[in-house]
Amino acid sequence: MNKEQIDYSKKGFTKPKEHYIYRVKFTKGEEVKFIGHLDIMRLFQRAIKRAKLPVAYSQGFNPHQLLSFANPLTLGTTSEGEYGDFEMAERIEPSIVKNELNKTLPKGVKVLDSVLITKKTDSAMASIDGAKYIVYPDKKLSQIALDEEIKKYLAQKEILVMKKTKKNEKITDIREDIFDIKDISEGEQTKLYLYLAAGSRRNLKPEPVLESFYQFLGLDFNKYSIKYHRLDLMRTEGQNLVGLAEEIGIREL
Repeated sequence: MNKEQIDYSKKGFTKPKEHYIYRVKFTKGEEVKFIGHLDIMRLFQRAIKRAKLPVAYSQGFNPHQLLSFANPLTLGTTSEGEYGDFEMAERIEPSIVKNELNKTLPKGVKVLDSVLITKKTDSAMASIDGAKYIVYPDKKLSQIALDEEIKKYLAQKEILVMKKTKKNEKITDIREDIFDIKDISEGEQTKLYLYLAAGSRRNLKPEPVLESFYQFLGLDFNKYSIKYHRLDLMRTEGQNLVGLAEEIGIREL
């Protein structure tokens, strides 16, 4: 296949029998934290076209770029651990995917890593088993001995919260889905580290954890005064959880 003879940016290009999937890790900064999941997808579709990457398209009457993304981020949350799987019609250097996209992406979205998947693995969305966050709570927690209170909170056999489902609300025990909580405060800046179950099998967002912790401490919870930042999304590899882009392929050809 001669790259010079094919316009990969042309809508309707269909994938050949051979295809190459690149897992891309990217940020979602303050500038784009209120942009929804579908708009992030469209943003990357346009960026791929501008970068003239050899993206593969689906076949049929309405061809589309073969992209898929990991679980959506809650609006207003920033991240340095978002992922997408991008299917290419040619095998190219992973660094080219990263560098060319970064030339076209807007401020607040930056590709941090690009890996050519060479190992049999689930899609980014299907791989997720955990998520790591930094939480910036309000000043109510600044005068509390957090290490001790976190130990007491996690020592509970059950942590019951009201959880929304598609049809209604129900009381749910979230204790099993909390892998870890730590006080990582620096100076006057109170910060919490949360490691939670995530994905299609078990999924816990940080907000109900913080609300439950505030209730445990006897404090009023105002969801609008708390900021969340996702550090990474994790997948199971053997007996361990590793980042979605780890141990799945190569970063250099």
